[in-house]
Amino acid sequence: MRSLTLPIQAGRMMITTRREELALEDCLAGATRQNPKRHYLFVSKVLGKHWPVRPRVMRDVHRRLAEKMAHLPGPLLVIGMAETATALGRGVAEEAALQTGRDDILYLQTTRCRLSRPLAFGFDECHSHAPDHAVYLPDPALQPLFRAARTLVLVDDEISTGRTLAELARACLRLNPGIEQIALVCITHWLSVTQQQQLTALLERPLLFPALIEGSFQFEPDPRFPAPVLPWVIGHPNRSHDDIATDSARTGLIAGRWRTNSLSQWESVRARGRKDQPLAIIGTGEYAYTPFRMALALEEQGYDVRYQSTTRSPILVGDAIACRREFLDNYGDGIPNYLYNLDPVRLPVIVYEHPAMLAAHSLADDLGGLAVAVEESCRAS
Repeated sequence: MRSLTLPIQAGRMMITTRREELALEDCLAGATRQNPKRHYLFVSKVLGKHWPVRPRVMRDVHRRLAEKMAHLPGPLLVIGMAETATALGRGVAEEAALQTGRDDILYLQTTRCRLSRPLAFGFDECHSHAPDHAVYLPDPALQPLFRAARTLVLVDDEISTGRTLAELARACLRLNPGIEQIALVCITHWLSVTQQQQLTALLERPLLFPALIEGSFQFEPDPRFPAPVLPWVIGHPNRSHDDIATDSARTGLIAGRWRTNSLSQWESVRARGRKDQPLAIIGTGEYAYTPFRMALALEEQGYDVRYQSTTRSPILVGDAIACRREFLDNYGDGIPNYLYNLDPVRLPVIVYEHPAMLAAHSLADDLGGLAVAVEESCRAS
């Protein structure tokens, strides 16, 4: 057990760890949200979101967490939390399938995209700047596996109170009352024993808490810090995303069937860049796992690669955030998006899930980089 303090603009984050499978300093730093609901933010150094990370480091995290839940009774329903933990959630599901060879792991992710298909359930993330989440029913061929799930695995980057995951679990249990146990999987969890017991009683199922770092924290606000104001958002709340939201993770897939031999767009990146040129492979919002695998494949072929992704989360520059780019989202919703801590010496490669975004979104040109769309050619399940 050890204690440390992370000073940020909005105050101090005081942390006590009970267990560290990976060193805390290697996994996270602190930052200040541009959000009056919650001022502090844990910035993960291994997630591939706000902080550039080596792809092999990300995969090591996926493998470590997968080892902690791959043995659970199946079928397993694994749900990754949008937008931050979509690559993490699918990575854990894929690695669990690879480690065991099992074919009963169904992966879904929550989404803020609006699709014209049956909704399984929706719920809110109370502290978020963008609270509405949706989970869509899987394609008909996968619905028997969805409804037969015995274990529910919810994946997020960190758990501070457990309220959001509890809301998701309760919504899922109303649809699938036959679920026998639940695992809340994360990189860092800050729940006390009492909080874990309260969640177990609330959900009326055995609960597991697989994590790499366990502990507790307190945030001490600085009374001199002015409360930040959320960015002004107009947006298009009723816009449909059917024509461009092609990632099958939103509609269900069986983990372990990923294949990489059809990702021909890698050749485009190789042809347009030098092998000795450092690369920044950049996913876009919820669409994070395929760009991560692209970055991992390039790294395995000898390229100097870092991976990160754009986000809807507004964070103030300072603390763990060295720089910030702001632009409108690539889905045409008029939502401000951000890219943090981009290394200026690396060639940015923006990875979209639909080719229409290449012409409609100017981020690559603004950054002096490249843009590719790969999802159409790599859907494997």
